[in-house]
Amino acid sequence: MASPMFNSVALCSAAGADAPASPRPRVYFETLPGVDGEYVQAHGRAGRQVQVRGVLAAQAATPDLACAALKALLRARQDLADGATVATYVGADGTAYSNCLLLSYGPAGLLSVSPRPAGYRAVLRVQALVRQLTP
Repeated sequence: MASPMFNSVALCSAAGADAPASPRPRVYFETLPGVDGEYVQAHGRAGRQVQVRGVLAAQAATPDLACAALKALLRARQDLADGATVATYVGADGTAYSNCLLLSYGPAGLLSVSPRPAGYRAVLRVQALVRQLTP
C-alpha cells in the first residue's frame, strides 16, 4: 500500500489508510397535492469525501529536535488545508481522485517520542478529510 498523497505531498509516514465515500446524487424532491409519493428530478452527481488516517513521524538526534521536526511536518500539511488548493488526491491503494480540497488535517492522538539507535523518533497519529469536488 502507498502513502495517501495530496498535491504530491505524503499525508502519512506510515500506516496510511483511507475510506472514500461514494459520490452523492444531486436530486430535488417535491410532493404534489393529491398525489402519493414524491416527484424527483435528478441533477447529476456531487462530490465525495475521503477520510484519511495514518501516522506521521520524524527522526532527529535529540527528543526536542524530533518533536520540532514532527511539528514542522504537521504544519506543512495543515497549510495545504487552506480551502483554495485544488489538487489531485492519491489514495492508499494508488487510486487518483482529481479536483480535491484538503478540508482538514490534524492530530488524532498524542505525540510520543521514543529512543532509536541513531537518535529519537517522534510519532503522531493523524487524520485528514479530503473533498473531491467532481466525481
